[in-house]
Amino acid sequence: MSQQTKHGRLKVKTTEEQEEAKRIERLKKQKLYQAATDKIFAKRAAGEYDVEALKLTSGVLSKNPDVYTLWNYRKEIFNFLQKSVSSDELLAMFSDELTFLEECLKYNPKSYGSWEHRCYVMTHTPKPDWERELSLCNAFLSYDERNFHCWDYRRFIIKQSNVKPEDELKFTFEKIASNFSNYSSWHYRSKLLPQLFSAETNHSSGLQQSTLLEEMELVQNAFFTDPNDQSAWFYHRWLLGRVENSLELLNIDELLDKSLMVLTFSMPVKVIETTSSSSVDLPFNWFSPSNERFSPVWCSVTGDRCTSVKVKHKLQEYQFTLTDVVDAQARSMKLYFRFATFNYFTYKASL
Repeated sequence: MSQQTKHGRLKVKTTEEQEEAKRIERLKKQKLYQAATDKIFAKRAAGEYDVEALKLTSGVLSKNPDVYTLWNYRKEIFNFLQKSVSSDELLAMFSDELTFLEECLKYNPKSYGSWEHRCYVMTHTPKPDWERELSLCNAFLSYDERNFHCWDYRRFIIKQSNVKPEDELKFTFEKIASNFSNYSSWHYRSKLLPQLFSAETNHSSGLQQSTLLEEMELVQNAFFTDPNDQSAWFYHRWLLGRVENSLELLNIDELLDKSLMVLTFSMPVKVIETTSSSSVDLPFNWFSPSNERFSPVWCSVTGDRCTSVKVKHKLQEYQFTLTDVVDAQARSMKLYFRFATFNYFTYKASL
């Protein structure tokens, strides 16, 4: 509570007096803000693109950097002024603008208009310093590693500069290692990996098996650290989508004294028909661990032996005999994904 001295005694303001003082202060700021914006819009309507307009917009944007219209007005001013100034003067103007933008971003690190306007400045300044901009991104991401505005700006910088994708992939790993709950880092990683490794496989949307296994190990570490965080699970689903799109029967398990049969497929399917080895057909009550209509894992409790199964995938039907042999070279890779897929759907069913 604030205090004042009156007749040698301290007078303490009541809560009502404090609220009234705050209300009066807000009204003063609103009047100043309204007067400034009215003058700015009047100058823009009159086609005035001068230094005074820059100063007026600076005063408003420093307190509220989310007024997109004012950033557009500043672009118009710079486009007008750069026709009549020297390259040195233009460089100084844009340098001051970058400094001003840093102050706005410190005030609101997630301001759409501020980050977008910074892209404009960097593409129009005569001598862009991309290395400095990358350092700026590092600083903001150290403050908040999940600031997707800054991640978008970082990708913009990488496209404009000569930073290697390998270096960026290493950067995402460092961010993920410090905090697994970082959707932006996982997402950026999904954009970088195809750039680096897609040429190593014949599959247009796939990656090399060794790369997929390394990424799977990384994402499983995230599962064990925080199973309830969605970021790693989204990336896990993306990884599963990189496996070649060929439907195969990967594994057959007979558990609990052969009373439980488990079939694992390379992709989600629906079991529609079963053939048994017995002369008297016994029912196969197939169910998926995830309780979904289409699943890569199907189980059946029966005393009979299944010899073939017909499944449906993407409106097409496929017949498999249980003596089918999986390619030995790909078996270890796909079995790894079998367990990962089983764990994922089991986890979903438990939510």
